[in-house]
Amino acid sequence: MGVSGNRPRQPSGQRWATFIHDRASAVVACDFFTSVTVTVQVLYVFVAIEIGSRRILRGNVTDHPTWTRQQFREFLDGESGHRYLIHDRDSVFSAEVDAALNGFGLEVLKTPVRSPMANAYCERVIGTIRRDCLT
Repeated sequence: MGVSGNRPRQPSGQRWATFIHDRASAVVACDFFTSVTVTVQVLYVFVAIEIGSRRILRGNVTDHPTWTRQQFREFLDGESGHRYLIHDRDSVFSAEVDAALNGFGLEVLKTPVRSPMANAYCERVIGTIRRDCLT
């Protein structure tokens, strides 16, 4: 009983779910997913949502995602109260994109590798888009 290896580990900080819940209106989540057209062209779909309201802030489609920074400029006005932006570690979210987001006054929160549940709100919207709009 007195052996430390048998005791459950105590959390070292605030849980992710608590962090998101407490700041939901200030958090934006975004991601890309791909869709294949009838002519077998791969399209990249960008989605950004506000966690608190579940409102889609931006959605756009391209055949090559080189305009990521521009997509953020289109919906981040600096007056909305957004303070955090969640995205995964995809290469489309480059260091330059993160620097631009910091310039917009946002703190970038990258999800852990292979942890889609860390961006669950956006993943759920993407699932809905795939089921309801792309089938």
